[in-house]
Amino acid sequence: MLGLVAEKAGGRPLAQQFRERLFTPLGLAGTSLPDIHDRSLPEPYAHGYMYGGTAYALVDKPYPDGLREAAEAGTLAPVDHTHQNPSYATAAGGAISTAEDLAGWIKALVTGKVLAPATQRQWIESPQAEDPAAPDGQKYGYGIAYQKFGPNAAMFYHGGELPGFNSFIGHDPDNDVTLVVWTNLTLSPDDRTTAQAVLPTLLDQICTGLDLPAV
Repeated sequence: MLGLVAEKAGGRPLAQQFRERLFTPLGLAGTSLPDIHDRSLPEPYAHGYMYGGTAYALVDKPYPDGLREAAEAGTLAPVDHTHQNPSYATAAGGAISTAEDLAGWIKALVTGKVLAPATQRQWIESPQAEDPAAPDGQKYGYGIAYQKFGPNAAMFYHGGELPGFNSFIGHDPDNDVTLVVWTNLTLSPDDRTTAQAVLPTLLDQICTGLDLPAV
């Protein structure tokens, strides 16, 4: 819906506005919002896989027992969803990018290189505890999450998911640490999103003294 609002207000296609106002000024040469009929990917690219159909992506729907058992046993091969058209996501996730560009994007966004100062303050202060009983747990605001992972480590971050792919991007402004996790399997056989599944191990390698919740 906001993409349609932006097109109306800006008087130009959303892809053009993204390119002129965001991608080019930030030097994101590997990022684009393709035409809704374009399912191609620039070379080189990783194929994206998922066990079963797309019904298990983007929703908290566990694999049925038979599918899970076959996947864990190695008797069920994951389905290649690489060239599924992501145009249904448009402004909410239809862009193509690289890990390097995503690192540049999340750092620029968190450090105030994208939004006007007043908007940046409102945005960066927006995250609220998802569980009021756990005020130090994950917080979520205007399209951004925030969490402390230890006494000296905290990140603003967001996840991404399409059939075949799962991702995490985050930036810790106090320590100037940026992390991008991209996986080419949407869900592991035990129903975990794959980027989140490997995240605690990666954070433990980057930061010291972390008290990480179980994933």
